[in-house]
Amino acid sequence: MRQEWPGDAPGIAFIDLADAGQPVREVRLTYGPGTDLVAVVDNESVERLIPALAAGCGDYLFFPINSDELGLKWRKHVLGEGGTRARRPGGLAGSIQLEFPSRVGFVREVVAEVVDACERLAFSGSRATLNLRVAVGEALSNAILYGNQEDPRKLVRVAAALRPGSAEVTVTDEGPGFDPHAILDPTRPENRERSHGRGLFLLRSLTDEVRFNDRGNSITLTLRE
Repeated sequence: MRQEWPGDAPGIAFIDLADAGQPVREVRLTYGPGTDLVAVVDNESVERLIPALAAGCGDYLFFPINSDELGLKWRKHVLGEGGTRARRPGGLAGSIQLEFPSRVGFVREVVAEVVDACERLAFSGSRATLNLRVAVGEALSNAILYGNQEDPRKLVRVAAALRPGSAEVTVTDEGPGFDPHAILDPTRPENRERSHGRGLFLLRSLTDEVRFNDRGNSITLTLRE
């Protein structure tokens, strides 16, 4: 409720998307542009995430909240835009290649570059600015947090193939990998309180195709216009 909000706008605010009484646009207008809004989403409210991002949320967290993921989101908030200059090993026309140490400060820069390239070379609109942005950000965060264990000596590599109507983005970490087939379905009642598997569930909800390499340390996301 409006009367329960603090008098001074906070630096960061969390909005429960399962609560229809907290409309994102109203919160954004009340707090102003200086407050970072983070959507809290569960399996039942995941379809509200993209509209919430369009309405002013800059990031999201799954409920029940995993402490490691919360810490990563907080560091992103504290670090801001970063100005981190990820390395660009090169690439063919219609493609980009980036690599960076496993530090969260690189995420916004890399996501912005991928989205910008998609809008120039593949397609524009909400599929680029929202679906692709969230999907690539989720894949990068997983690579940093779970793949490379936030070890800055290990690199995350991004390769994007962009052509009219289609974007294919591959994110690879230097971790041991995992078996995606062993991930429990987070939509089943017995798994709803577990924190694992929700990122993969979100990626499959946002993109047209998700593929892994045999080792399980590289994910390829495909989006079409």
